[in-house]
This record gives sequence, structure tokens and C-alpha cells, in this order.
Amino acid sequence: MNAPIQIQPDRTTFIGGSDVAAILGISPWKSPVDLWLDKTTPRPEDGQNMAAKRRGSRLEPYIRDMITEEYGLKIVRVNQRYVDAEFPFLGCEIDAETETENIEIKTVHPFKAKEWGEHETDQLPLHYIAQAQHGLGITGKTVCRFFALIGDDLKPYFVERDDETIEAMRSRCIAFWNNHVLTGIPPELDYEHKDVLETLARMYPGTDGTIIDALPDHEHWRTVYETAAKMADRYEGVVRGAKAHLLEEMGPAAAIRFDDGMAFTRKLVSKKAYKVEHAASQYVDFRFAKFKDQ
Repeated sequence: MNAPIQIQPDRTTFIGGSDVAAILGISPWKSPVDLWLDKTTPRPEDGQNMAAKRRGSRLEPYIRDMITEEYGLKIVRVNQRYVDAEFPFLGCEIDAETETENIEIKTVHPFKAKEWGEHETDQLPLHYIAQAQHGLGITGKTVCRFFALIGDDLKPYFVERDDETIEAMRSRCIAFWNNHVLTGIPPELDYEHKDVLETLARMYPGTDGTIIDALPDHEHWRTVYETAAKMADRYEGVVRGAKAHLLEEMGPAAAIRFDDGMAFTRKLVSKKAYKVEHAASQYVDFRFAKFKDQ
């Protein structure tokens, strides 16, 4: 088992448990290129998500007390940092530990509760499983318990050590560090990623005034862009036409209910004036969703 070592707070110097999901392409928050940017040219802390982080930190002692009282676990260490004995650029911080198990504590927004399965199972979000396996690989323990505070309920989960998974993850992390962080060469960009434009804005925040001449590949993507834009306009017209047909058929009705439980609904929404220059307004809210009896 690795001995605990104080990791420098500068996260550009190591790959931590929360970084692994990005390297594997399963992070809900960042792509591999985003992580590469964080390691090579980190942006200054802008306060984003700081409220949630502070809330989580404040709740951790309370949750640890709940773990001790409700589950009888004896916590021997909290917030301990470790580095890998063989590859010191691999690190982790474990929220709490018993003598034999790692413990991770999560505060879960009710909107995210559906991502967590039955308690006392390993049915938790995949990016947290990756974090757990990374920590088990470094600390040498065999089980990581998760305690998720969802609303007022503390729900227990567990992840058992999988050496094959750990080895595969370590290989990916080592390759990312050696091939991208140390060389300054970014990973391949995922053009389908939902945040790809924001990532590109980070990579190229300004211009240098130069002008480049279009090559055949640029002509290809211009054609794709223009064709897609025309198709979007065309299908937007189709959407408006379909919506008009449905609204006409509904007349004053509140919903059209379908056999599969879905429904188109409509209602009149009134908005009060909120400034002198803005008049009160009304509009019809029309949407397609699972039908709920009124």
C-alpha cells in the first residue's frame, strides 16, 4: 500500500481521481482536450461551481458523523492525499477511510438522483466508478464505499477493486501524461462533444491578424456547414408546420394524449410587466412530454 504523501495543491502537477473520467471520455463535465488545457494552461478560478464545492465541504463532517452512527464504520483518516509509488504523477485524495476501505462522499442534487441506482449496489455514475478504481489502484485497498446524500437521505454504494480495469485505466492515464501533458500536444478533438466550441475558444482565445487561404478540406467543411444550415432552416419550417396542424386540431383543448403515454399540451401563460418599458405579455406554452393527469 502506498504511504500518504502531501500532494501539491497545484493540480497541473498530477492526474487525480476526478481527472480520470475525462481521459476515458466519460466525464459529464469535460473532454480530454479540456483536461489537457487544465493541466497545461489552466484558467484562473472564476468562482464557477464554488458554491456547490463549499456546500459539499461544509456537509462532509456531518455526513461522516452519519456514516459512523448509522453504519457503524470507524473512520481513521479523512481527506488524505496519496501518490502512486511507481508513477508519482498519479495521485488521489480520499474523502475518508477505515482501516480496510476507501470512502467517497457525494452530495447529489435531486435532479441527478436518477443517475444513482439501488443502494448497497455498484449502480452509481460511471465517472465515479472510474474515480473509485483509480483510488483503489493507488491506495491498494479492495473496496471503495460511496455515501451519497440525496436530499435528506444518505444512500450507501460500493465499488470492488478490479485489477484489470485499474491496469487499463493506468495505461490510459500514463499515456495521456507522457504524450500530451509533457509534450504540450493536445489530444484529438472530439468534434461531436457538446462543449467543443467552448473548448476551441479556450484553445484559441484571440487572433494574430493572419489570413489563410482555403484548402480542399476547408471547402469540404464549408459545404457541410452551409448544407446543414439550410437543412436546419428547412426542418425548422417543417416543425412549425407540424406544430400549427396540432394546435389547430387541439383548438381550445389542453392536451392531445397518445397511447404510449406521451402528449402535446398547451396552456396560456401570462407574464406581468417587470419594467416600465416592458409591457405585460401572454403566450401559448406548447410542448411534447410524458402525459400527467391533471
